[in-house]
Amino acid sequence: MSTYVPLLHLGARHAFFGEQAINRFRFVPSAATAAVLARLDIVCHANTDGLTLAAPAALHGALRSGTAATAAALELEFFAWSTGASFSLVTAPAPPAANTRLLFHGARAVREGGNNWRLHAAAEADASAWQPATIPHRAAARDDSKLSALRPAFQLVLDGAAIAAALRETATPRFLVRFGARRTHWKYYLPSDLLALVPAGSAPAIIDLDGVLNFTEGGLTELPGQRSALTFISEQAVDMRQHPPQRLQLCAQGVASVTGLAANPAGRSANRILIKRLPNASVAAVGRDVAAGSNETGSDAMLVSEIYIR
Repeated sequence: MSTYVPLLHLGARHAFFGEQAINRFRFVPSAATAAVLARLDIVCHANTDGLTLAAPAALHGALRSGTAATAAALELEFFAWSTGASFSLVTAPAPPAANTRLLFHGARAVREGGNNWRLHAAAEADASAWQPATIPHRAAARDDSKLSALRPAFQLVLDGAAIAAALRETATPRFLVRFGARRTHWKYYLPSDLLALVPAGSAPAIIDLDGVLNFTEGGLTELPGQRSALTFISEQAVDMRQHPPQRLQLCAQGVASVTGLAANPAGRSANRILIKRLPNASVAAVGRDVAAGSNETGSDAMLVSEIYIR
């Protein structure tokens, strides 16, 4: 009976979920790769961190020493699906065209340290990972017609040379893809009924207790139901996060009385707290804001997270 040892791990990290997130990606070998794995007696084990491949000890040793005759022809392809929030919504960079796919190849692997091998040159996947679907990788072409209606989030291709090179450095390499999160400007809507809370002679303002974000008043906008709201939009774009860390308050700025005043990291006149903690942005309410006099398809259109203060 063959003795099996871990050959390699496949995994992904996403800034939206954080470094320690688990159960966020599911890896499946293509049909052609499943046949190759069966022929070589390599087995796959799904786990919370991704996928582990285990091989007979003899094959592992041969690949590591570079003497395996199969290494030159070995080519493994895996499809990965995201099991969390909408992958396309929270991931940067956005696809350059509708008919592109994210493809990562072991030939571009960069060792991060330990047993981690990153499958892209930059710290996070960049625009170079997007490939036209009309010119797929050779392995992808064999299985593209068999994909389910739900397209995979990305594809990985590992050839024998990449696997052997990593095995010479560490007994069980982990091939990783790291994704950055999209960024949005936060846009708050303060309805007219809450404006009545603002004391006379003062102005509503959103204050970041950490002193990172600044908000600009955007004027009144009409809401459904014959209501209006005063808008505030962040001057800085904010990375999408599953659990945003921002600590924002709604204050009345320029209050003469010192009773119940909030700390003022911006160094402005005294603030009275109206709402101690504002809700943070959700990926469920993202749209585009267009600067006055610009075109929605132009460079002035920006991604915004809309947050309604209730």
